[in-house]
Amino acid sequence: MNILHIAVHMGAGAGKAISGIAISDQVNKHNIILLDEPEKYDHIKRCGQNGISVRICPTAEEEKEAVSKADAVVVNWWHHPLTYRTLMNIANIPSRLVLWCHVNGLHYPELNPAFISCFDACMFTSKKSFENKRWSTKEKNEIYEKSNLVYGMGDFQPEKFPQKKNYKVKQGKMRVGYVGSLDYAKVHPDFTDWLKVVIEKNKNICFELAGDVTSELRHDVIERGLSGHVNFLGFRENVKELLTQWDVFIYLLNPCNFATTENALLEAMACGLPIIASDGTVERSIIEDGKDGIFARDGEEFAEQLDRLSKSHELRKTLGKEARTNIIRKYDMRENIFRFDSVVQNIADRCKKPHDFRKVLGEEPFGWFLSGCSEEDAKKIEYLSAAGQRGTNFEEVRQCVVSMEGIFKGKAKASVSQYSEYFSDDRRLKNLTSVIKRNQEMFI
Repeated sequence: MNILHIAVHMGAGAGKAISGIAISDQVNKHNIILLDEPEKYDHIKRCGQNGISVRICPTAEEEKEAVSKADAVVVNWWHHPLTYRTLMNIANIPSRLVLWCHVNGLHYPELNPAFISCFDACMFTSKKSFENKRWSTKEKNEIYEKSNLVYGMGDFQPEKFPQKKNYKVKQGKMRVGYVGSLDYAKVHPDFTDWLKVVIEKNKNICFELAGDVTSELRHDVIERGLSGHVNFLGFRENVKELLTQWDVFIYLLNPCNFATTENALLEAMACGLPIIASDGTVERSIIEDGKDGIFARDGEEFAEQLDRLSKSHELRKTLGKEARTNIIRKYDMRENIFRFDSVVQNIADRCKKPHDFRKVLGEEPFGWFLSGCSEEDAKKIEYLSAAGQRGTNFEEVRQCVVSMEGIFKGKAKASVSQYSEYFSDDRRLKNLTSVIKRNQEMFI
């Protein structure tokens, strides 16, 4: 089959997922359209080296032509505004559409069952997505019938990852690593507080954090006096050399996270690193507490667990080796590609048809934004978008902004600001952004 992927970009986990499937799939031919100018080109280069076409920012007519020629179109979704603009553009083009969800959909951005119903099939990158408590039993059954689990692991082969050999801490200084987004939309809101508790108890621990860091998180590290113990490494294309040098790997996620496959965590486990993670739904789908990793529920417990690991060479070794064994057993690339192929093959014989997203999403960007919100958050957003009119209680507005999750108030990750940037003519988005900016002390 001729498969067309539509994605906003190919950075981070989504880029690995898309490029890995496209390169490794020996059954189908893959082409990729990116809707925005890339910031990172590593996965794009890999595709080019393997004969896979990647078109960047095609015109609306070129999008329609590519969709009409494809046997199946995979829409890679994480609630980015440009995805909806393209869906509106191709709505009348007969096609076979598959939704590939790269966020768990349990928290913002939430996955609306009505939105899923617009697609011919669906793929989730976390098995926890099937357990969405906001879906009715009827909705769950309908979604389950048209869906499959396809991890966003690309061509990840854990058995080929370098294995950590030496579990001894060098020169008495334990190196604790993390790879991933350093943004409060992803990491725990008390991330720097947890690090501070550790440093106050053990000055012989150094945190090495690889990934793009927001100014807010960098500021908090400085403000808490942690600069001498926290080293920001920036974005790294190849982290294998880092992983085997670290003594422990940490993964402290926001309780309202959008996590799914979590490639950085899988890679650390594949290398045989002992893991300390926050105790959340998605984390528990990957880690078995006390067997191939350890959970921490607050800063004190995090510090205690790190202290345990710092004092026990055998515990670090046991957890690390078990982590590698379990990841190799659970995450098989060939099985994952087979599941992907089964999804597109199941719709191969269906007649192409138009997909009317306007009935579900409406025609305005503000409605597209709301489609990823829970009912509770949507009410807050509606209220704030109208703030400033006569009779507005500004203390209520302030409190409403405070109560919103950090992901709404950031600069990316489907935030209010990001939607307003792409759709500057939308009056309600513009007003919503202004209201939040007037409460800048509440920003993450």
